[in-house]
Amino acid sequence: MSNTSSAGNRPSVKLRLENFRIFRDSGWFKLAPLTCLVGRNSSGKSSVLSAILLLKQSVEQEGMGWASVAPLILSGTYCDLGNYSDVVHNHEESSEISLSVSIKFSDLTQAMSERSRPFVDLAIPRSQVANRVGYYSFGFDDEIKLPEQGEIEVRLTFSADEPFGPSLSRFEIIVPKIGAASFVRTTSGQRREHWRVYTTTLPPKSIALRQTPRSFFPLIDIRRASYRRSSSRTKHRIRVFIASSRSLFRFLQQRMLRSELIGPFRTPPERRYAFGGFNASRGGPSGDQAVDLLITEALLKPHSSRTLHTALSFWIKHLKLAESLDVKDIAKRLNLFELDVTGAGHGTTANLADVGFGVSQVLPVLVQGLLVRPGGIYLVQQPEIHLHPDAQAGLADFFIYLASYGVITVVETHSEYLLLRLRRRLAEGCPPIATGLPNEREGVSPLTKDDISVLFTGLEEKETVVRQLEIGDSFQFDNLPSGFMSQALEDRVALLGALGKRDV
Repeated sequence: MSNTSSAGNRPSVKLRLENFRIFRDSGWFKLAPLTCLVGRNSSGKSSVLSAILLLKQSVEQEGMGWASVAPLILSGTYCDLGNYSDVVHNHEESSEISLSVSIKFSDLTQAMSERSRPFVDLAIPRSQVANRVGYYSFGFDDEIKLPEQGEIEVRLTFSADEPFGPSLSRFEIIVPKIGAASFVRTTSGQRREHWRVYTTTLPPKSIALRQTPRSFFPLIDIRRASYRRSSSRTKHRIRVFIASSRSLFRFLQQRMLRSELIGPFRTPPERRYAFGGFNASRGGPSGDQAVDLLITEALLKPHSSRTLHTALSFWIKHLKLAESLDVKDIAKRLNLFELDVTGAGHGTTANLADVGFGVSQVLPVLVQGLLVRPGGIYLVQQPEIHLHPDAQAGLADFFIYLASYGVITVVETHSEYLLLRLRRRLAEGCPPIATGLPNEREGVSPLTKDDISVLFTGLEEKETVVRQLEIGDSFQFDNLPSGFMSQALEDRVALLGALGKRDV
């Protein structure tokens, strides 16, 4: 585990979505170490997550090396967004989609130097795509010191590009005080590379671009002839621009490859589980392999410390759902197992299928989170489903825990209990939680307001935007939209009014 995360220094990024699904222009918004997406139904929360998932599945597919121009994979493992007409805003197929990212150089430098060691390591095989860093490290750019101030910004733009499907058509990179460049693909209807490069403050024709077979993001390089004719100072600026661009793309590729998702529809509990073998992955959006991973650990470590089991028992108890859970081998020759839960309801031990539905639904949320590598992004949709208020509030502590140790955690939620616990913990100073896992660091710094972002999606002047809700000195939301999260108060006032009328 890295020793670098301290208060105010956990990396965060800014995103902007243009002509993407419900957003004409979302405006810039921050993905902090812990980010909660809130808003009414169909207000744009899922579109924010879809943008990240779209980039992830495109990065992973391109990693297989089958295309020369970076395509957007609209239908894949993590999301199915239909066709280009379904994705582009207002179905305007002639429009282009843009995804923009901005990050402070200080955060970029720190993030690229962090080690990636998960809370729990099951020592099982993983796919090459999941393991691969993804973006090459090239010679001189590793020796160049990046700027210490400012933010680097990239805007990726995709067009319909029929009949092949949407692909990268142009992008712009801005490195403050160094220069900017725009790259435009001019070849239409073919899958070969042909890019025009336009620079600002950098010498014309000083940089070039090519698509590598193992990376979704293009490689920016120097043009030797122009570079040789440049002065020493200009050469340094060119090298800093290229090194900054490459570092940003490596950062994005790493984050996408290390990200995980738990969707809103989780697998129902089963009475018996047939073990699928040691090739179990971390699971998909439905969390269907959460129990398989517990069985894997039990078989690999029958007499040693089971870190996943230990951590899960801690959090199940913290959420007040049960005292513990255990894997039970019921038929060795048939590889059949069951999951027994102790202390749920009346304090006895029962099969997972016989306890409240909430235990089985929160289990994948906990398992997947504990297996995300620090520096990765954990996307969770409606984790509070089927949970009582105590457990919903306890989930806030779990997400604080992940963010404290460097997992960028993005939660789409409708739970006021979760948000209330989050604000309570901030008021209390976010004291770190220790579960006893060996990879936990001593002295991990607590989260601050800068580490938490609560994003509201909704309409403003007939356009859907993303607005950050500010947590004030009293730990209330200072700019809460009118009528949002006010239903409980309105009902209490109405109840008192009704009671008053009954007394008349």
